[in-house]
Amino acid sequence: MTETSATGTPLPPTLADSYKALARAWAATVTVVTLLDQHDQLDGFTATAFLTVSIDPPIILVSVQRTSLASEALKNSKAFAVNLLGQGQSELANTFARPVAQRKAAWDTLKYAAGPGGVPLLQGTAGAFSARVREVIEAGDHLLVLGDVQDVHLHEGGHTLLYHNRKYGTVEYHPEQQ
Repeated sequence: MTETSATGTPLPPTLADSYKALARAWAATVTVVTLLDQHDQLDGFTATAFLTVSIDPPIILVSVQRTSLASEALKNSKAFAVNLLGQGQSELANTFARPVAQRKAAWDTLKYAAGPGGVPLLQGTAGAFSARVREVIEAGDHLLVLGDVQDVHLHEGGHTLLYHNRKYGTVEYHPEQQ
């Protein structure tokens, strides 16, 4: 719905509106960040704001909204894992996008293994990075959490799950045209 002025003319989009619209056009790998919270309880949340920062030394970054309960859990943890979801794992992504009580209840039915520092590594994913928290940076309405990669868990499998314009999908490759 387009906002209008008192005279009924459409208002131009705000910078925030345009920012969100362009961000939705950016396809990103869907990840579930898993961790042990400050009480050593299993937790995790779905995130698409993830990137590799450095190869030598290996450093990753996760961005999480400061107002979410997940941000407090990640900020207070010592280690975390970034699990790259595979094709067909959209329900897992939805599970970890729910409120904390529902996320924590989901652990009863999930298959996972303990990684470095005890962080849970989800089974059946495309792979995971295990990291120790290096630094937490406040940036606007988000926290940026840098992690020193402790281990890389490569799993055999197909394509990673992508999120684009509020929908899940996968990469489709096209042969190069001569």
